[in-house]
Amino acid sequence: MAARKQGRLMRQLEIENQLRDVVSRIVVQVELATSQGRTDINLALEDAFIPILKSVYNLPHLINLNRKQKNYPGIDLGDDHDRVAFQITSTTTLDKVKATVRQFMDRAYYNTFDELFILMLARKQASYSQASSTSC
Repeated sequence: MAARKQGRLMRQLEIENQLRDVVSRIVVQVELATSQGRTDINLALEDAFIPILKSVYNLPHLINLNRKQKNYPGIDLGDDHDRVAFQITSTTTLDKVKATVRQFMDRAYYNTFDELFILMLARKQASYSQASSTSC
């Protein structure tokens, strides 16, 4: 029994290490592409994250809203059955977060979605000031 438990722990550590490796590669690739003014990787990652987010958040009805309507405003992925929306972005500024929340409110997405997650594909900025974060 102890050997089986140790085997599960080793497998979990292996999966965590693989996940960390994949995420770090994604972050570097997104940062490099963005610095070159290319955003095509962001569009590809919207679709790539769907099965991951479906599994992690148990959202079987999650879809890419940009497939439903080109350049869907303010959010990228949504599950209107479980009422969860995602914005996938490589912009990690507080202004981007505020703009996303503002669009969510202005477009009354709260009538369709109860939760909004912002998935940032790059490293977060060094800090966010309390004063600017409360002036949404």
